[in-house]
Amino acid sequence: MASLERTAYPRFKRLISERELREFFTPSPEDVVWARERTHDRPGRVLALLVMLKSAARLGCVPKIGEIPEVVVAHVRDQAGLAAGTVPEADSERSEERHE
Repeated sequence: MASLERTAYPRFKRLISERELREFFTPSPEDVVWARERTHDRPGRVLALLVMLKSAARLGCVPKIGEIPEVVVAHVRDQAGLAAGTVPEADSERSEERHE
């Protein structure tokens, strides 16, 4: 049987290693600047855009914010230099649907 990561419907692994976080989910400085420009530097929206960007690159599709594991959100938040209490927020449900 094919592993979950190799199916037609990619999902996050149950456990994501530190190596995977560094390799696949660390936003570049350019990514952070781009996200800040696109979201008018609103921290929750910056975080949402970055986690969706990095997740899409890894999975090949854009997941809903609620599907992204907290470990990924926390890693991206830390790497982007956002405050510890920042949570990802989409502009609206409609905005999130446009990314699918």
